[in-house]
Amino acid sequence: MTADSYHKSEQLDPTEKVIVDLVRLGLDGDDASIRQLARKLLRQRKGKPVSDTFREHLGSLLVGTDTSPTRGGQRAAMPLEPESQLPLASVEERPVVEEPILSPKATEAIGQLVAERRAASQLQAAGLEPPKTVLLSGRPGVGKTMTARYLAQELELPLVGVELATLMSSLLGKTGQNLRQLLVYARQAPCVLLLDEFDAVAKRRDDQSDIGELKRLVNVLLVELDRWPASGLLVAATNHPQLLDPAVDRRFDLRLDLDLPELEERIAILGRAVRRAGQVSSCDVLAACALALNGSSGADLEQTVAHAARRAVLDEVSFERILSETVLKPLGDWSDADTTERAAFCALAIDQLGLSQREIAKLLGISHPTVGKLAQRWRTELSPQAVPEPMLAAS
Repeated sequence: MTADSYHKSEQLDPTEKVIVDLVRLGLDGDDASIRQLARKLLRQRKGKPVSDTFREHLGSLLVGTDTSPTRGGQRAAMPLEPESQLPLASVEERPVVEEPILSPKATEAIGQLVAERRAASQLQAAGLEPPKTVLLSGRPGVGKTMTARYLAQELELPLVGVELATLMSSLLGKTGQNLRQLLVYARQAPCVLLLDEFDAVAKRRDDQSDIGELKRLVNVLLVELDRWPASGLLVAATNHPQLLDPAVDRRFDLRLDLDLPELEERIAILGRAVRRAGQVSSCDVLAACALALNGSSGADLEQTVAHAARRAVLDEVSFERILSETVLKPLGDWSDADTTERAAFCALAIDQLGLSQREIAKLLGISHPTVGKLAQRWRTELSPQAVPEPMLAAS
């Protein structure tokens, strides 16, 4: 912009100046700055106020919900990986999935994200932008992919999924090109883009063990994350958040760590898996199994139920019997179960599940006096609370 043009622009009212700047940036192809100025226009309070209709139309343009004939919402064909000629990603047009069973904190955060995305036009009309990037971290099997599919289902958007390790190419510079092509493809129409194994392309740039190619990938990623439009939701998932470059981590509107399920979540996951398998089990057995399977992921719990259901069908025996023999009976076997683990189960089954010593004895296949002795030993000798503080400090 020349000095004369700048002087003339200062004579415009605030709304006119923003419109002129929008046209100039549009001619330059600067999408990010156009969006920023459009939001500024929506927040404009000086001069003539903009109408509600204007706010609604401009807000819908920014979030990609405009339904005018010039915006068809169609994508070009999926780009292929040059070496293998395989598609760079898969597309699930209409994901159907049950709501993931997560911690109360994670469930609340996901619910808030969905609510804000559904009210995207309203937020844009107020000059605000809905969250458009999410980082999910946690151990394998805690529900990262299921959460991404659930978000796509609730937002009524297709899910574009890719394991970023598959984008890695042996040809110098090709990995960055693959990543750009994928993100350009995903930006063409609203979607939920799931970038799994995110740490494969977003590692810390101060990692001396990585070659320069991977460091350049992070730079590509930073630019592309800034360009991601509010019309879609980008979900990155990683098992190793500590490996991510700090600059990448800061690009996300929401960072959510999905923990291993606690007792209540484990009971709910087991119960749903049993119903899904068409089987029946008492609440006491499910609760006892959930207690015994402390430290398991949701995927581990579902696999345990599926294994027991298959055995029950093939052996023509009770599903509950198979489940008990698989999960609980080993705790009553002195040769297979650690004394501390068995004692902890007996005490916690009494204290947390409200089971009697006789009920626990039946589940474990041991005598009820043994259950009482084990529970007492846990409370007085083996539990962390029973260890003197100086011993804890020394350990």
